[in-house]
Amino acid sequence: MGCRLLKLKHKDCPMEQLEDFWNDIVPMSFKEIAKLPNLEQRRVGVLCLGLEKLASEVQPKLLSKKTLKKSTTWVDENGNLITTKFNDTYELYEVSGDYFNEGLQGWGKMENAYFVKLKDTSTDRMYFIWVEPRSVYNTNNENRWDFKLDKINAIQCIAWTIQTNVPQNGIEKIIRQGDCILIKPNGKYKPLDSARHLTEKEYKTLLVAES
Repeated sequence: MGCRLLKLKHKDCPMEQLEDFWNDIVPMSFKEIAKLPNLEQRRVGVLCLGLEKLASEVQPKLLSKKTLKKSTTWVDENGNLITTKFNDTYELYEVSGDYFNEGLQGWGKMENAYFVKLKDTSTDRMYFIWVEPRSVYNTNNENRWDFKLDKINAIQCIAWTIQTNVPQNGIEKIIRQGDCILIKPNGKYKPLDSARHLTEKEYKTLLVAES
């Protein structure tokens, strides 16, 4: 099992002890990883597989694709401020629960899963973030009883991945540096007792800089 997972992670043989039979090792598939005996083994398996390979194996269905035209300010190596304009594209995908349910019976089965795909602002690295569609819908709509998948979009999903205890109408601006989210309150708010998700409107209007 360990050799098959290593073959997933490495194109070339990572250690001389495996060189004699490296070419004969068959990489493990996602369906095989999903059937491993415990959660920790499955976690390691997914890490070795990588998100790009995982996505290609589970054949996700594209539900929404949205592009925002953005501008942000960076500081170059000489300390000069540089304003950069770029297109930021987000994609929402659905994955059939069948890919996660190999070998499972009854109540242990999962429903379909959903993830949003996005590009890192300053590199070519792609990210996949799992989201919960009904919660995304509830965050952006007052009528919570009329949920349908086609009523949410990729921008709402990426906004949903950010949480804050600052109430709506209490945010002056948002700055993002990788996974670090800085939210500046406008000074006229009472912190919420629990965190909430950002709305699509907040993400599109209050995010002023990112790197």
